[in-house]
Amino acid sequence: MRSLYFRITATFLLIVIISIGVAFLFTNQMFKRDARGQLPGQINSAIERIEQLYAVSAPASVDQYLQEMSKQLGQNIVAISVRGSLVTAGEGSEQLLNQINREQLSNVFNGYRVSINVNRTEENGPPSPFAIGKLVRLGNMNWALFVQPNRFPQNSNFLWTAVTLLATLLIVGSILILVAARYLVKPLKLMTSAARRMAEGDFTVRLSARRGDELGELADGMNKMAVSLSQLETMRQDFVSNVSHEIQSPLTSIGGFAEALRSEELTESERNRYVSIIKQESTRLSRLSENLLKLASLDSQQHPYHPESYRLDRQLRDVVLASEPHWVAKRQTVELMMEETVITADEDLISQVWFNLLANSMKFTPEDGKISFQLSERDGMAIIRISDTGVGIAEEDQERVFERFYKADVSRDRSQGGSGLGLSIAKKIIDIHGGTITVDREADQTAGASFVIQLPLTPRLQSS
Repeated sequence: MRSLYFRITATFLLIVIISIGVAFLFTNQMFKRDARGQLPGQINSAIERIEQLYAVSAPASVDQYLQEMSKQLGQNIVAISVRGSLVTAGEGSEQLLNQINREQLSNVFNGYRVSINVNRTEENGPPSPFAIGKLVRLGNMNWALFVQPNRFPQNSNFLWTAVTLLATLLIVGSILILVAARYLVKPLKLMTSAARRMAEGDFTVRLSARRGDELGELADGMNKMAVSLSQLETMRQDFVSNVSHEIQSPLTSIGGFAEALRSEELTESERNRYVSIIKQESTRLSRLSENLLKLASLDSQQHPYHPESYRLDRQLRDVVLASEPHWVAKRQTVELMMEETVITADEDLISQVWFNLLANSMKFTPEDGKISFQLSERDGMAIIRISDTGVGIAEEDQERVFERFYKADVSRDRSQGGSGLGLSIAKKIIDIHGGTITVDREADQTAGASFVIQLPLTPRLQSS
């Protein structure tokens, strides 16, 4: 009973049966109405024919003549002469006679045509609605001639034809809907099976989306969902693997050097070096934990967001000055080319973006290298370009540099203390502000990296 196949079939059959019943009743009533509408003309034609044929044939007996005409025309006939003679013909003539009263008879003899309602139901057909009385001349005498159809001759044929037609429609329709319902339900069963497999973690399932209807659109949507879930699962596994690796590496170092400190043979300089390494790895773990918490907070959409108007050029200058000890230590040059720009944004969050990008540039730019900041306005957007003369970003890595834990050169990044989260955090903050951050593909990446950030001057907060 819960099967969709059964429900579609049962619903169709119920609709067909109800439709057939309504159609039959409506058609039967229409037939009766049309038949009754034709009766007056048919009865008048029968009365005129009786009168004309009598005049032509001049039969010896009115009684025999009317009996014969009743059989030929299928009419009940009651004839009453002005002298009071009575002739009845037809199986329903007695009932017709009982319906005729003196007033009606008088009106006919006075030359009026009279319609008589007859309450009689035929055994093999619907009720004959009425009879007509009219004054006719049969021979040398006037007769009040009352004529009523004996039955609807075509009624039984109509009923049989209608029943046969509707029964055929029901049988053929039932067979076709069984096939059609199976055709409709089959892709739904495949989708159910695919959804069950995806629920079990199998995202390789694909459905045929060649249909042009709603089921085809649903299949295409499920295929896209499977691809998205597969990518999400891959990202989740990579994320867990990367987090585990990033945590395991410093923990292993800390554990190893802590065990080495227990040795009594260590010199004071070696002991200090081991302690320094343990402290460095602890700081690295702390920084990794802090970055993961920040990403989780940004992803949850619950991170505090306090936009305010401030000078973006001053913020960039302050970030560069705050990092001066680091780039001076590597004898690097930082160049600022900025227009006076006022922006409305969360100053603390945006500041984190500049610190992350500058830290990356300082890390991968060799000594005596150069880092440049360019700031301009265009079409209601602040355009910031940060370039350096470092090792650059290979073309195959440019699409993935904003992925979490992604490192173009894993060994190099680890040696310099990176976790692969700085650019991910920067991109998330820019996305929250409704801006974009991209690698400048037009720049010569072999001579350094170049990032282009676009931020709306007025808030345009995004939901994700």
